Amino acid sequence: MSNKKYGNIIIIVISILIAIIIIATFAIQPLEEPKNTFFKVSKKSKTIDVILVSWFGCPIGASLSWPLYFALSKYGNVSYYESHSDPNDVYPNTPGLIFKGYSSKIINATFIYLYNETLTGNSCNKTINGNLVSYGLSELKARLPYSDYKIIKRYTTVDWISGSFFESSAYSVSPHHINTVLLISGPNGSYFLNGDLYSPKYISFYSDNYLLRYGVNITYIKSAETNILNHISMVE
Repeated sequence: MSNKKYGNIIIIVISILIAIIIIATFAIQPLEEPKNTFFKVSKKSKTIDVILVSWFGCPIGASLSWPLYFALSKYGNVSYYESHSDPNDVYPNTPGLIFKGYSSKIINATFIYLYNETLTGNSCNKTINGNLVSYGLSELKARLPYSDYKIIKRYTTVDWISGSFFESSAYSVSPHHINTVLLISGPNGSYFLNGDLYSPKYISFYSDNYLLRYGVNITYIKSAETNILNHISMVE
């Protein structure tokens, strides 16, 4: 076989492989879980419940804390303290709020922080025996109703997340861990958010005090707050 024919065969084989990869990518999209947007999940509850799962150093959790704070403040009183994300993360020192509690006659809110600022221990800075994912799931199972635990487990550790290569969200990050998610439930259904509603980079240069005073008027935060409020209304 001549070198020219051999070269043509290689080109054809490579082209076929590329075509297969492209087709497979589009074919699996309906099987992937949406990322950075709310999607409906199979659950109803008698009360309106908001569950945030995050960790102390998460920049996604930090950016999400601002629209969630402004949204929840419309229904009750949020207790919190100011914080910043892991200084060594891809979005270092993102300003955010760590929620301590919530008082409302309309909404039940639960805030769970699984790991410390640098993913080197639990929320109390104690060493985690075993891997971070298993530890996170055990904490969620112990602290949440089983129906909520099952939803969070499925969409962080089982179903593939959009944009990953056949991986769930917990296993698409390094080190593997339960990532930030938000679950909003009520009599008319539930909606799940895996990821952010805007990039942490858009608020990295603001101070905590500035965001507390004026954050509600910043385009990205205001849009995300409206998104959260709309989904709370949808489950009522």
